[in-house]
Amino acid sequence: MSEFKFACPVCGQHMNCDSSQAGAVMECPTCFQKITAPQTTATGEQKFILTGTKFVEKKTSATAADPEGRPRPKLRTFPVWIVAVIIVGLAAGASMVYLNGHRPGEAPRGGPPAAPVLSSDWLATDIGNVGAAGAVRQADGVATLSGSGADIWHRADGFHFVFQALNGDGVLTARVLDIKNTDEWAKAGVMIRESTNAGSVFALASIRSDGQAQMIWRSGTGAEAQAAGLAGGAGYPKFVKIERNGNRFSTYFKVNPGDAWSQMGTSQPISMSTNTLMGLIVCSHNNGVICEAQFDQVSLQHDIPAAGK
Repeated sequence: MSEFKFACPVCGQHMNCDSSQAGAVMECPTCFQKITAPQTTATGEQKFILTGTKFVEKKTSATAADPEGRPRPKLRTFPVWIVAVIIVGLAAGASMVYLNGHRPGEAPRGGPPAAPVLSSDWLATDIGNVGAAGAVRQADGVATLSGSGADIWHRADGFHFVFQALNGDGVLTARVLDIKNTDEWAKAGVMIRESTNAGSVFALASIRSDGQAQMIWRSGTGAEAQAAGLAGGAGYPKFVKIERNGNRFSTYFKVNPGDAWSQMGTSQPISMSTNTLMGLIVCSHNNGVICEAQFDQVSLQHDIPAAGK
C-alpha cells in the first residue's frame, strides 16, 4: 500500500494516509471538519498534494408515519411576508368587529336593529318662550329629545314637547335613561296637557337632572303651577308613568322593570277637556341652552278602564 498526502479543503492542513483509506471519511486535526480523503494517483507518486473534499451528511426525512406505516404528508410552509399580510388582515378585521360591536353593514349582534321608540304618529313642537329650538332624533332604540325653555312652572311654561292626541282616558309610560345637567331643575318626563298654550292646564310625571322624581301640575289655565315633594332618590334610569281617569290625574315612578309603581304625591283633580295631548317633555331650565334627555320603552294606552293603574 502506498502512502500519499492530501490537504484539508477547509483550513489547508496536510494529512497523510495510505491507498486503503482513499475515499474514507476522517477528521481534520486542525479545524475538526470531516474530510473525505481523495483517491490516490494511479502511479502512487507523491509529486502532487491532493485535496480532500468536505464531508456533507445527507439528512434523512423525519416525517412521521401514520399507524399503517405510511409517511405523513409534510406541512406546507409559506413565505414570511405572506404570513405577515394574513396577520395584519385579521387584526384589521377584528378591530372592525369590536369597535362598533358588529361589522359594517351587518345588523348588531343579537338580532335586527332596534325599532324606533316613537312611530310616525308622534308630533313635536316647542311650547312657550324658548331661546333655542328643540328637536327629537332616534337611533338604536333610543329617542333623544333636545329642548330649551326657562321652566315648566309658575303661570306659563317653556319646553319641548313630543306628543300624540288623547281622547278620554289614557296611560303613558317611558323610561328616562339620562338627562343632561343644564340646571338642577332641568327636567324630562311624561305629560298630559290640554293644549300647546304656554299657560295650559297639565299634569307631569317629571324627573330632575339628578334623577329625582316629582309630580307637577297646573289646575287652571294661567294659574300658578304646583308640585309634590321629590321622591325616589337620585340616579338613572327611572321609569315614569302618567294616568288619566276622568278628571283625576296620577303619576308614578319605579327604578327596575319588575318593581311595583310608587306614586308621586296624590292623584290631582284637574278640570281638563276630553281631547288632550299626551307625550314626552324636556326642559333645560336655562333658556337658550339645549338640554338633552334619552327615552326608551315608551308605551301609550288609550281608553283604559276607569279602575286603577
